Amino acid sequence: MTEFALARPARRRRGARGDFREVARGWSLVAPLYLFVTAVIVIPEIWALYLSFTDYSVGRTPQFVGLANYRATLSAAEFWMAAWRTLLFVTIAVSLEVVIGLWLACILARLRAFRGIIIACLIAPIAMSHAVTATMWGYLLDLNVGPINFLTEMMGLGRLPWLSSEALALPTVAFIEFWAGMPHVLIMLFPVRAALSPDIYEAADLDRATALQSFWRITLPLLMPALLIAMIFRIIITMRAFGTVWILTKGGPLESSELLSIYLYKTGFSYWNFGQAAAIAWLMLLLTAAASSLYMLRLYRDAAGNTA
Repeated sequence: MTEFALARPARRRRGARGDFREVARGWSLVAPLYLFVTAVIVIPEIWALYLSFTDYSVGRTPQFVGLANYRATLSAAEFWMAAWRTLLFVTIAVSLEVVIGLWLACILARLRAFRGIIIACLIAPIAMSHAVTATMWGYLLDLNVGPINFLTEMMGLGRLPWLSSEALALPTVAFIEFWAGMPHVLIMLFPVRAALSPDIYEAADLDRATALQSFWRITLPLLMPALLIAMIFRIIITMRAFGTVWILTKGGPLESSELLSIYLYKTGFSYWNFGQAAAIAWLMLLLTAAASSLYMLRLYRDAAGNTA
């Protein structure tokens, strides 16, 4: 008994050293990632936060001005109009992405013939850069030679100025963003839907549930965590959409498609006011966090409910 009691602390010490080595080994594996994220994301964000409190332009030393940039930005009507257009743009694009992506995921999960080929065609837009996407859609929507306007003219609607009309420019670029972003939602939802057991739906069929009832009571609740994650990612990415919209409209006509990202770009690189541009960037970050926080809260509550 005494020998056992004397040997026990030694085993504890060896266990503590082993635990320390495991922890050190774990940190050694993740440290490069943390260093990379710090160098690429954290440090530039801290620098942008510092610039947002300064009056800074090319060739000038930053001068601390406190909250002047934020006051100037929040008092500018152009900022609020750009914020409203951005929220409308995100609402149109992300809503279509989620609805169509979920619908396609449910259809493809039941499809057997040619499913691989169809999926490859549907996710093809992911392989296209913003420049290629904008060039392709610019040609398709061209007022004079665009095939889409040729079809609308055959239907008796005439040729529509999709990208040069104040009323049509923003919905058009939102639709193009949906076309480019929907494959990301499909990729996230299809594997989850395909992994659902057919036994669940067979039981629903035995209970004489309709297809709509099976969707609302079985498919949607089981897909909700993946759906919320897809929505969070797409909201964050779409809030900062820039390349395609800039190439197609440059925020026009008459600023009707000027999003916050384009407003930020013009402030920084057209007016050379990098201090105010940094303030706009941080306000965009807060707006993005606010827009996605509701979905993150719902996801957290679902996760907490499942583990309770």
